Amino acid sequence: MDLLLQHKIGTLMMAPMILRHLSGFRIASHLTISERALLYHLAASVSPGPILEIGSYLGASAYFLAAGRLSSGRSGQVLCVDTWNNDAMSEGRRDTYAKFMANTRRFSGYIVPIRGFSHAVVDQVRRLAPNGLAMLFVDGDHSWEGSKRDWDAYRGLLQPGAVMAFHDIGWAEGVQRIVRDEVEPLVNESGSLPNLWWGRLAR
Repeated sequence: MDLLLQHKIGTLMMAPMILRHLSGFRIASHLTISERALLYHLAASVSPGPILEIGSYLGASAYFLAAGRLSSGRSGQVLCVDTWNNDAMSEGRRDTYAKFMANTRRFSGYIVPIRGFSHAVVDQVRRLAPNGLAMLFVDGDHSWEGSKRDWDAYRGLLQPGAVMAFHDIGWAEGVQRIVRDEVEPLVNESGSLPNLWWGRLAR
């Protein structure tokens, strides 16, 4: 079966979830529909415990991480780290915090925004996740140095069996290098879309 047909079948199977979360699909984002749906299903699949997102922009990924988490019935907040000053975006600097809060209002009881650079808020995340992270989604600084800094800062907080996901694997050489050299050797299950890779640590 070719990839296009697989994608069409997968999209049809997602229809009920898409209808429940139309407002989330309307949030402006660089994430595709398939990527949002994948984050939803990954968040629903992980063990109890917080999910950490690095790079939240206008809230599309946070919306689907929280929606997936709630659908599973498992406990765990979604910790969202961003400066909300568009530091890693191509559109230029602007304050996007109010837009993020408005877009994720539906899940405000489950989403914890942490404003700052990811490497500067590690202690705050550690206090909010004393038993470790169930999932890490990285979509911040896509350079090798930035990706390496995020990975080194948070890999030690991951629970056994935790899921890691990296966006922009399709074009960002820094992300590709970190996943290939440091993350893939640790996982026993993985998958990908053209621009989103995920893997699960061994339990």
